[in-house]
Amino acid sequence: MPPDAARLTPREKSRRDTEAAVLEIANRQLDSEGPHGLSLRAVARELGVVSSAVYRYVRSRDELLTLLITDAYEGLADDVEAALAREGDTLEVLAVTMLHWSRRFPQRWALIHGSPVEGYRAPEETVPPGTRTAVQAARLVAELHDQTPHRQLSDAAGSHPAATWLVGELEELGLTISPQAALRAVSVWAGLLGMVNILRFGQLGPGSADVEDDLMRAHVLRLTT
Repeated sequence: MPPDAARLTPREKSRRDTEAAVLEIANRQLDSEGPHGLSLRAVARELGVVSSAVYRYVRSRDELLTLLITDAYEGLADDVEAALAREGDTLEVLAVTMLHWSRRFPQRWALIHGSPVEGYRAPEETVPPGTRTAVQAARLVAELHDQTPHRQLSDAAGSHPAATWLVGELEELGLTISPQAALRAVSVWAGLLGMVNILRFGQLGPGSADVEDDLMRAHVLRLTT
């Protein structure tokens, strides 16, 4: 039992348990139907309550999407961070774990890294969980960058306005790296997302499913050498 659970009143515990059940049901909906198949009425039906009662826990479909997006980001980051601790603190481990997670949860991956849901705008609260994996990638790229000075970007590139902006954004997220490493990190991150997306969404054809991990490992090697 989590330490805080012992301090919850019965009413608070009941609410927490119901909110967890709502999220679990909604994730099952998402996994089977995709984001456009989400229905608060269906959640209420499976929960065994009248449809109006579920609005005490989730006020709207947009709020449900926010919960699902936050949960997906946290789930991906938890898997990545566990793999880095278990298998080695490398960009290859991070990338392959991202790929494995997308294969297990393709609809959740599509929700956070695919086409935006029409009419929905993610609130600021999704930023911290949404950047956890990207910050880990940037950290690993910066470490590689520092180890290979002969491949550093020029001083002119490092003083580019985009580099200044990136450094500031990363500092707000708790990571301090050089402007050159920041530029390199965003290019690598874009490359990792791109590879997962073309594999997950079938852009390389059905045969690619048999060599996904190998393609990702080769891609990481190309991005970092």
